[in-house]
Amino acid sequence: MRNYFITGGTGFVGRALVREILAQPDTAQVVCLTRKLRANMLQDDRLSYWVGDVTSAKFPTMPFTDVVHAAAEANDLLAPDKAQYYYDVVEGASRVFNWAEQQRPERLLFVSSGAVLKGDSVYCRAKRMSEHLAPAWATLARIYSLVGPEMPFDGQYALGRFVHQATHLRRVCYYESGSVRSYLHADDCARWLSAILTHGHPEKGAYDVGSEIAVSIKSLAHLVANLAGVPCEEVPRADYHATAQVYLPNLDTTRTLPIDCQETIALAHGIEQALAACNLKNNAA
Repeated sequence: MRNYFITGGTGFVGRALVREILAQPDTAQVVCLTRKLRANMLQDDRLSYWVGDVTSAKFPTMPFTDVVHAAAEANDLLAPDKAQYYYDVVEGASRVFNWAEQQRPERLLFVSSGAVLKGDSVYCRAKRMSEHLAPAWATLARIYSLVGPEMPFDGQYALGRFVHQATHLRRVCYYESGSVRSYLHADDCARWLSAILTHGHPEKGAYDVGSEIAVSIKSLAHLVANLAGVPCEEVPRADYHATAQVYLPNLDTTRTLPIDCQETIALAHGIEQALAACNLKNNAA
């Protein structure tokens, strides 16, 4: 039977992963680190919450078979103090890894980001440093762009912005940059992460987690608009000189897993879920 300690288990990716782990018959206990208890948190007889911040909390002394570190606020645009934001991400990772070295669980998974290979934001730099701090025996997973009903709508990411525009402004606007992304559903992401935790080998390097189905930002904007039934328009900006970026995973290492990682939920369905969730959020507000 497996006992899990998870940081970031109350976030977008973390909630999906916790649901996936609770669905497995050999799960005895899941303990999630959380800054505070909230009304809409997942509930299960095997699930409990350890209240505290990853940068300062006293971690449990009970033994765990599996540790997953997935805590890091990905939306660095909302951070007023970039230096503090960098410190929080790196310090949090360092503390979890040091604690894991003492606990020595059977498996340690660090959930990083594919952005470490291309981006130069504070978030990307913090994640890169965190990867360097991870123990040699830790397994590393790099997540690419995701979709799902619990995705954030207030960040710097294109899909969240388009869903927010469609539900709030009743139109979708985009800047043409030629950039290409792909979007894996959070539930598929959780299944892949669970497989990487169970079957991954640290010596294989990082396992990419993301869709191989490429979509341009323009096509993505039109897809969201069509599903929402609202107009879509390109907005020209004289001062907009974004460089086209291709942000796609390399699944060569992921394909070496004994469990085949497949996409089972289409992008359009994930967007429909996100639109419905955003509408509910609007009505509640």
